[in-house]
Amino acid sequence: MEGDPNLKSEHAEIRSFVLFKNYTERTVDIYWVNYSSKFIHYSALAPTAQVPVNTYVTHPWVFIDRLTGERMLVNGKPVYYPEPWYTNIDANGKLNRIEVRIHYPLRSLKGICTWKVFSLMQQKHNFLELDIPKTLVADLRSCYNLFLMSSKLAK
Repeated sequence: MEGDPNLKSEHAEIRSFVLFKNYTERTVDIYWVNYSSKFIHYSALAPTAQVPVNTYVTHPWVFIDRLTGERMLVNGKPVYYPEPWYTNIDANGKLNRIEVRIHYPLRSLKGICTWKVFSLMQQKHNFLELDIPKTLVADLRSCYNLFLMSSKLAK
């Protein structure tokens, strides 16, 4: 997460040319993680939209659902590290952008239902007042914490 000293951009030596594609039905905020482990908002991708990005191999990228604050994935991972530019040259010697598919995380049925309930709540903090088991309140609290983090990132 943001502030993790192990998650940060390093040197800018080997370039990478990527094409971020949103394969979800949600607007996804794209963040570059800078040299100080801060999330820098790069772009917002509408559902099915795409954006070309010139970056570097040691520069991590993170994708967050704008509505819920949930972390989206790339190749099943919550952080994307670009590949070197020379890994995507076709048979004719043409350089192609590396397609980066942003997708939903794989969740349990309970996780899917928890996120659905949370996303439908008008007042996000009202989960504390629901008459439900404590374990479900804890799950909704996790959703709420991610929501708060994404709200802070958007500012």
